Amino acid sequence: MRPFLKLVGGFAALLFGALITIPLPEFGVPLILLGSRLLGDRYKWARTLNAKVDVAWMRIKAWFKKTFRR
Repeated sequence: MRPFLKLVGGFAALLFGALITIPLPEFGVPLILLGSRLLGDRYKWARTLNAKVDVAWMRIKAWFKKTFRR
């Protein structure tokens, strides 16, 4: 039962995160990361997606800190 819940939760978080990334990226990106981490135990594409999104998110955060520093 537990692996089934991880699959359902992972796909739900991934889908919901993708849907809300455009209007609310600060909530959508962490949901995509959560979903890909849950699915990463079973799928290689999820591990790859998690690594790419994590690196891109860190670059965006660093750019914002550098650009909008007071």
